[in-house]
Formats: sequence, structure tokens, C-alpha cells
Amino acid sequence: MFDNLHRWLIIRLALVWLVLSLIIGCMVQYLGNTRLDSHIVNMAKSETANYSGEFATYLQSPSASNLALFNKRIHRLIENDHLIVVEFYDATSNKITEVIKPSALQVEAELPKHGSDFSNKDTIFTQKVSLNNDTYLRVFIPIFTQADAKIGYMEGIYHAPAEIIHQIKQQTFWSLLLVVLVVLVTSLALYPLIIRLNSKLLDYSHILALTNVGMLKVLGSAIAKRDSDTNIHNYRVTLYSVRIGEKMGLSNTAMQGLIKGAFLHDVGKIAITDSILLKAGKLTAEEFEIMKTHVRHGEEIIGGYAWLVDATEVVRCHHEKFDGTGYPDAAAGAAIPLNARIFAIADVFDALTSRRPYKEPFSLEVSLDIIRQSRGTHFDPMVTDLFLEQIKALHGEICHENEALLHKKLEECIGTYFK
Repeated sequence: MFDNLHRWLIIRLALVWLVLSLIIGCMVQYLGNTRLDSHIVNMAKSETANYSGEFATYLQSPSASNLALFNKRIHRLIENDHLIVVEFYDATSNKITEVIKPSALQVEAELPKHGSDFSNKDTIFTQKVSLNNDTYLRVFIPIFTQADAKIGYMEGIYHAPAEIIHQIKQQTFWSLLLVVLVVLVTSLALYPLIIRLNSKLLDYSHILALTNVGMLKVLGSAIAKRDSDTNIHNYRVTLYSVRIGEKMGLSNTAMQGLIKGAFLHDVGKIAITDSILLKAGKLTAEEFEIMKTHVRHGEEIIGGYAWLVDATEVVRCHHEKFDGTGYPDAAAGAAIPLNARIFAIADVFDALTSRRPYKEPFSLEVSLDIIRQSRGTHFDPMVTDLFLEQIKALHGEICHENEALLHKKLEECIGTYFK
């Protein structure tokens, strides 16, 4: 169980690490790309500011000589920055001049054309374009007079520096790696903490289970005393039932319900009056009808406690018979819960082989003959066959042992099935 817990926890922590790494990694990647784009745009705006300033000066007094001077200044500027193309237009979208770096002629030809889409814009506009693993930024800058009249605009193609892009991508990569490592270290740090907390939870659960089992024993003992019996009957029928359940391969959960039900099978007798419950002779028909109500009383008593709900199958149905002649519901065959069918044969066998105020114990052979004769009528044939296969060994193990030894064996069963 502990190994399964480790595996379960490792798998889930690994999944959490993977999911968080993907989510946070995507966020880091997105923020890195946003930062890169913003940085490139700011660099492009910074470099184009000189051009727009020169162009605004020219537009204030356009002439052939001023145009020649403007062209000279533009050629000098473009040689020393990352712009590869600049174009200048008047307010009516007539091109005034342009400058293209010789090395960028082929690139400029390959970049997608935009037509006159930018001419109507009144604010700085940028458009990122990727080409041959390089990043370019098309920049549009409108030119206004002091009276906010648009007198022209310029367009430029900015080639983002590869070293800047590489640097920011490297920073993004290391940030991403750091995030993954932080999530991993956090997951690894949580592992022993969760194991420790789970260990404490298991300890508390075990204490609670022992408390519940203790309550089960006390209640079972009270019922036995009420019925002029001792705990040894509860121990024997519970051990018989457990051994049959083990032979049938019942799950731990089913075994828990079987043990609880076996201990509390007659809890409803608390509601039966002493005159009927302790009567030495045979009950009248009316008295027997009252006695039969103990199964319903038992179901009501334990039904309100969630930990005992799985015991109700045995408490309510242990007097049902396989042929449908039992009570309280006259259920038959598979309609009777399996735990109740198992307990029924254990309860009857112990009653046959035990001393009671109204009878002496029957011998093993006589008891087994009665069980065989009741196969298919009172008892489930399959359960009967499994019981008969091992009853001699069980009889020797359980029937004649003292209460202390039976209590010890029952404690071992509880330790096995109430972990």
C-alpha cells in the first residue's frame, strides 16, 4: 500500500510539474515575445525620429535645393542605422523621395507590398514581418504642422538587429528554464511534506479505526450480555465468517462489512423484552413474531452511523433463507446479500455446536449433517460447499479455543482488514 502511495504521488506530482511548466512556460514565452516586439518597436521609433524631423524641416520650405540637401542627409543617416528603406510622401500620397540601402534591394523586393493602406493613418503605426529568419518592422510616421495639419508621411523598413533578438531570446529561454526548475524543485520539496502529512493522516485514520472497532466490540459485548451469552459467540461466528470470506476471495471492503455485521448481527435484540428474549422454553407464534422484529430494530440502530452502514446487510438479512422462506423479506437466492449468506451458515453452525441454556452442543458430525440437509434450502449451495471443505480445520481452530485466544485471532483479522 505504501509503495502504491509513493507511485501515485510521484505520478501526480510529475503531472502537476508538467502541466504547470507548460502553462507558465507558455506565459513566459508570450511575455518574452511581447518584450522582444516592444523592444524592436522602440528601437525602430527611436531611429526613425531623426528622419521624420528632417522631413518635417523640408516640408516647411520645399524647394529643389532643400530636397537635394534633404537627400544628402537621409543617405548619411541610413548608412549608420538599421533602416534599410525609407520613403517620403506629401499629404496627397505623392512620393517625394526614397532611399534604399544597396544591400537591401533584394529584401525590399521580397517583402509583401502594402499599397496605400498607411496613408490614411494619423498615428505612428508598425507592422512586423519575418523573412528568411530575419525580423523586419515596417514603420509609418505621419508628419503634422504645429496646427495639427497633416502635411506628409514617411515609411521605413527597419531591420531588427540579430544580436538584440538573440539576446532577448536567450533571456527568455533562461527564464523559461528557471521557471521549469523552480516548479520541479517545489514539487520535489512538496513530496516529503505530503508523505509526512499522509503518514500522520494514516496514523489518525488508524486511531479512528481502532476507536470504531473498540466501539464495535463494546456494543457486541453488551448485546451478548443482554442475551445471557458471552463475547465468545461473537468471536467464533466472526472468525468462521472471515475464514469463509477469505476462501471466497472477498475484498477488504467486503470483509470489513462482514466483520462488523458478524459482531452486531443481533444488536436489535436490545429492543426485545426480557420475557421473550430470555424465555427458557419454546416461543409462542406471537412471541416469535416479536422476536423476528430484532432484525429491523438492528438495522434502525446502526443505520444512522455511516461507519456501520456496510454491516446492515448481515444485521438485516442473516435470517433469510436461500429458498425464500426466511425473514424479514422472504428474499431468495442472490437477492440475499453475499455477506448475509456467509454469516447465516457460520451463525447456525456455531449455534449447533455450542451449549445454550435450552440445549446441549451437537457433535460435529450431527451438526454437519444438518448443514448438508439445509444446502439449497436454508443455505447458499456454493457457500455451503466452501464451508464444508474447510469446516473440520475451522472447527479445530475455533470451536474449542478459549476466549482470550479467539480474541487474539480476531485482533489479527482486524489488523489485516482495517488498516
